[in-house]
Amino acid sequence: MAEAVACAGLPSATTSHDLRHHYASVLLQGKSVVAVAERLGQHNASLVLSTYGHLMPDSEDRTRRAVDTAWSTSAPPVRQPVSQAL
Repeated sequence: MAEAVACAGLPSATTSHDLRHHYASVLLQGKSVVAVAERLGQHNASLVLSTYGHLMPDSEDRTRRAVDTAWSTSAPPVRQPVSQAL
């Protein structure tokens, strides 16, 4: 591991745990927690949330933007009176 860390130009104290943590943090920027759990070999997404949830500080903002976007781009269905619909 030390040789790989040196070849990659990483700090000498870098561990496999550090690399896994970094990998999870990168995935959490664009993937769902379930997808990240699958990539990490976890069977339970709640374990990913409890371990790496602090790496998602903007998750509330992303959720809010997703809902705002969905609601602003889709117009509600236009209801027609029954006589016009038939």
